[in-house]
Amino acid sequence: MRDPIRTVTETMICPSIEARAEAATQGGDQAAHNQFQATWPCLTNIEARRPKVDLPVPSDLTIAAWNIERCKRVEDSAALIRASGADIVLATEMDLGMARSGQRHTTRDLADLLGFGYVFGTEFVELGTGDSYETPLFADLANQGGLHGNAILSRYPLRSPALIPIADEGMWFVGQPKNDGQLRIGGRMAMAAQIEAPNGPLTLASVHFESESDAEGRAAQSERLIASLDALYGRARCVIGGDLNTKALSDQELTAQQCLFAPEDAEPSFARFAAAGYDWRLTNTGAPTTRAAPGKPVSYPLSVLDWLFTRNVAAAQPKVIPALSSHGHYLSDHEMITTRITL
Repeated sequence: MRDPIRTVTETMICPSIEARAEAATQGGDQAAHNQFQATWPCLTNIEARRPKVDLPVPSDLTIAAWNIERCKRVEDSAALIRASGADIVLATEMDLGMARSGQRHTTRDLADLLGFGYVFGTEFVELGTGDSYETPLFADLANQGGLHGNAILSRYPLRSPALIPIADEGMWFVGQPKNDGQLRIGGRMAMAAQIEAPNGPLTLASVHFESESDAEGRAAQSERLIASLDALYGRARCVIGGDLNTKALSDQELTAQQCLFAPEDAEPSFARFAAAGYDWRLTNTGAPTTRAAPGKPVSYPLSVLDWLFTRNVAAAQPKVIPALSSHGHYLSDHEMITTRITL
């Protein structure tokens, strides 16, 4: 497992189309993967920009976590975030230079529309155009950048950013977990940073657990995330949010109350968070956080995959906000979740 990445740049450098095409010919080779990961700047740097206006951090904040599924509708996504009142968004599945999302730098464009600053890190360099549904739609279009990652967008200045690797890296290059031809260089990770609140720093982390892990694998990712955050920032106040892919909750058909108050047997990652002082019962509803995607098969019940965890902060008013535009357009296969915290 790599060490956390702390190097910051104003503009992410993407590997060329030719470099990515050449890398694709070496699929299956772990040594080649590791070489790309160690030398491509997009996998060794964090992109960060300040908000348009530096505002002081108030004592009450609304924090959102949202897997925006490539962020294919940037303007509509910004409008939904604005309507939610979110001051900070822990965002996952953000594209940069992907044909499927209009070749946009979705994090930068979303932040610009909101007037927010951001930190963005690359989870994967995508060597194809996407999953088995996206590939036929964009097969004739080359990705200009080919990056996919996680971000924190904030109304307030972010400091001390870090990219934290949390899962075995290279599995999407050495093997093909979904057997659909996707080749990706990188591995699951969290983006972390702090804001300076009136009475001390608040640590934030946006995380995406591996979709192909089992419950024990997710517990191991929790341990890595928690240990890294503590090592980087100390046991400070913290909010963690993102897509934890907690599939066992729906596989075992837990009710909303069971998901909220007794998830540990199905998903031992919750026990790891509890042992480190994190709570989720006041920041989540237990209701499903996924949405049926147009043109894709769907299984019921819908899943509770997205979570917000807090440590040493008061939380209330959790919400699940439908991932639909004001005109009813589909935005993501995950709903936005929010909570109100008091520092």
